[in-house]
This record gives sequence, structure tokens and C-alpha cells, in this order.
Amino acid sequence: MDRIELMKKLTLTPGISGHEHKIAKIMQEELGSISEFSKDNMGSCTFELNGTSDKPKIMFVAHMDEIGFIVADILPNGFIKMQNIGGWNPNTLLSSPMEIINSKGEKFPGIIGAIPVHFLKNRQDSKPELENIFLDIGADSKEEVEKEFGIQLGDAIIPIPHYHYVEQKRKMMSKAFDDRAGVAAVIEIGKITSEMEHPNKVYCVGSVQEEVGTRGAMTLANYTDADVCFVLEGAPADDIPGIPFTSQTGVGKGAHVRVFDPTMIVNPKLKNFVAELAEKNDIKIQLTVRKGGGTDGRQMHTAQRGIPTIVLGIPVRYAHSHNCISSMNDFDELIKLLTAIVQNLDEEKLGEILG
Repeated sequence: MDRIELMKKLTLTPGISGHEHKIAKIMQEELGSISEFSKDNMGSCTFELNGTSDKPKIMFVAHMDEIGFIVADILPNGFIKMQNIGGWNPNTLLSSPMEIINSKGEKFPGIIGAIPVHFLKNRQDSKPELENIFLDIGADSKEEVEKEFGIQLGDAIIPIPHYHYVEQKRKMMSKAFDDRAGVAAVIEIGKITSEMEHPNKVYCVGSVQEEVGTRGAMTLANYTDADVCFVLEGAPADDIPGIPFTSQTGVGKGAHVRVFDPTMIVNPKLKNFVAELAEKNDIKIQLTVRKGGGTDGRQMHTAQRGIPTIVLGIPVRYAHSHNCISSMNDFDELIKLLTAIVQNLDEEKLGEILG
């Protein structure tokens, strides 16, 4: 499967936090035959690829979950109240088409309710709040929702997905690039690693429940023996109107390399190693300091005796909404960077990074 088709398949496949099994299955289909597979009790997946040395052990990890909703209440008149899974900007939601996936895997379309302009006071409405948002699937009663649709509390709700590839600019439009772009990168570097000689051992990992508090990474951190960790992300792009500071993560300008966010300060020697590799191999990167947000790196860099960790990824415009834009050019730059890391990170180099 080529990279564009892989990204399409991953972004169109549903998998909110706690419901990542379909994404895990894709990872198994792509990597299972070329690596040693294991899974923990939360659902995080690890694919182990051996090189010419058992050390260092390199982990590439991306979270398999996306943001979404679950059914929180079914009202007597058939409308459905939703509990958000992960962080949403409610302004992006009104009138959006969604689908509920019941316990049998059946999908039912619905629309997030919005008051028509005809009924608005002064043609304005108050800012939407998540707790007031509801879903309309066309049912007329709670009994219909439960009996005819087979919908129960806790069933997953996701945006109805669409994927578009703009060939002229190699840009992609879809949902869930955060973090299906990272999952795609884990799969790609796993395939590349399996076909080349490398001076280390590589773990390609898909984690669960990152969007609700890096919970899967907590479990991974408890038992991992990785020596260094690269968290692969779909990073929010900041190259749009209205951002009140200089852009550091622009779509089409290269791989995202994060040196700081509120949950993690990157080891400067690890950052320098990545930046020097990029310069040496003519790979486009964007060094970034983030004032908000966090990743699985929050857990990994404090695991065991402390695992040197850095976040790499591709920029995603309109992240944490159901219509996002990313660049395949950035993805290619990220894969070149990951390949160079696997080729050059041996035990001696890790010793230099650790000081």
C-alpha cells in the first residue's frame, strides 16, 4: 500500500479513545509479518524489529486514538446527548454530519443540532457549549433509538469522514491526522527498517487513549526497556490568519521537531542530534517551541530512569476538528528523518546524548 492510500485508510477508519482496535488491526496487517508483535491489556501494540545490535533500543510511538464523542444520554424525544472524548472547539461542530457506531458495528448517520437563523434573536446565537450540543439521527423517541437502532450509552460517535487528495500541491484533507499521520509514519519506518541493516533494536508502537490523558503511554512506560523515544505526531499548524505569533509549524515547510511544550523539556543533545542529521541529509525540519498541549512524551521522558524523548511529526491545519489539511511533502521529509535516525543512532551516539 502506498503512502497516500495508507493515510487515506487510516484517517477514514474510526478509532476514538478506548475504541482503537480497528487502527491496531491495520498496524498488524502492515507490520505483523515482518516483526515480533505484542499487545498490552489496554490495547497498545508493539512491533519489534532486530538489527545488528540489541542496543540502543529505539521506540517510535504514535497514538492510535482520535477525538470524538460517545452517547451520554438518550432523551425521551429521541435526541442524543454527547460526551466529548478529547478536546473540541465547539464552534466547529454545529450542523456537522456525524455517525454513531453501535455495539454490533452498525453505523447510523446523524446531524449535530443547530437552531435555524429564523429563530435566533437579532439573528445571533450564543457561543455553543459542548454540554448543550445534541445529535439528531431522525428518531422520534428513546425507545426507537434503543430498539430500532440498537444504540446504547457509550457507543462511539465520529464525524462522517471524507478524504481528498490535492495532487497539484500534494496536500490531503481528512479527519484524524492527529494522530493517524504518526501511525502512518510508525508503519512506514517499520517497513523501511525491516529491509535495511541498522545498529540498534527498533520498537514501532501504537499507543491508546492519548487524547484523554496519555493513559496508554502510562502503561507502556511501566514496562518499556527503550533507551530513547521518538513520539510521532500530527502537530497543530500555526500558519493561518489569526495566530498572534510567528509561525513555527507551517504546512509544506518540513517535519515538525518540538523542543519544548508544557509537559516536556527535550534533552538539548537529542535535539542537536536530530537537527544535525537533518542538516547533513538536506531534510527540511521546523524547530518548534509549544506554549500549550502535550503528547505521550509526557509519560515516556519520566519513565524508568528517564528516557530521552523528542516529538517529531507533520503539521496539521485545523487539528482537533473534523476537517484538517496536511502535506504529503512534510510526511516524506519526516520519513527521511526517521530513516536517518535509525541508520545513525548506535550505542556510542546514545552515550554521547546521555553525556
